[in-house]
Amino acid sequence: MADLEQRMTGLEREMQALKAKVQSVETKVDVIDKDMQAIPGLMKAEFRLVESRFARVMAELADLKTGTVDLKTGMEARFSAMDARFDAVLRAVSEIVAEGKPR
Repeated sequence: MADLEQRMTGLEREMQALKAKVQSVETKVDVIDKDMQAIPGLMKAEFRLVESRFARVMAELADLKTGTVDLKTGMEARFSAMDARFDAVLRAVSEIVAEGKPR
């Protein structure tokens, strides 16, 4: 009879240990379920972040293109002004040379 009571006590301890393990596993499963439910929201947030960054890059690219066009226009104006000045210098030098030649 004492042996039977010892076995019962041992089984009760094992049952309590098993219940604790089951509860631990159920808690982990609940956490995993909550995490799984959060995944679509996280994906949407990540998508919005990527879209925002992409839009920012596209806006900066458009600004760069505009800046490049403005720079090109400015450089063309400067070069045409330099061409005019260079032509004037060439004319002046050629006139000086022509006047300085002995006849």
